[in-house]
Amino acid sequence: MSLIHKLCNLLGENNKPIYTVMAIACGKGTVRPILSITDKKEAPDARKYAALRELMTEFIGVPTTMALGMLGENLAGMIAGKGSQKYKNAKSFLSFLGICAAAGFFVPKFCNLGMPPIMKKLMPDYDPNAVATPNLTITQKPAFGQISLNNLNNFNYYNIYKVKSNSPFYRAGMRV
Repeated sequence: MSLIHKLCNLLGENNKPIYTVMAIACGKGTVRPILSITDKKEAPDARKYAALRELMTEFIGVPTTMALGMLGENLAGMIAGKGSQKYKNAKSFLSFLGICAAAGFFVPKFCNLGMPPIMKKLMPDYDPNAVATPNLTITQKPAFGQISLNNLNNFNYYNIYKVKSNSPFYRAGMRV
């Protein structure tokens, strides 16, 4: 047997869904904050907030996913006897269901509950819901292509897309 064949057999014997998900979560916990902090189009506080939020999401997500995946594996004994092929299949499937439940419900729920107070403590002066305003004052003359604050009320907004009221697009609530 070649070295590659032995390596593939070794990796295939102990192939659990939780290993793949944990590897992805650790990669996301490393790469996504770096990408957020290096985005030069955003304000420095917004970059810090986004990077910190990405990191905190993975700090909450990794243990939650690991716990629910392991809980699913432990429930396999209720379905089949240990040592059988049915037990191995049930163990993998229940672990996968636990991971899906974590990703689909529990991680977002825990993030929505835990992140606002943590982020408020870590960045008390930053408001993520604040509307960015232009840096123009009333007395400044806007540069070419910019809008003067005095003329903001003079704009007329039109819906230029014509959609018939009996079309499925209109009935579905997708109005432009």
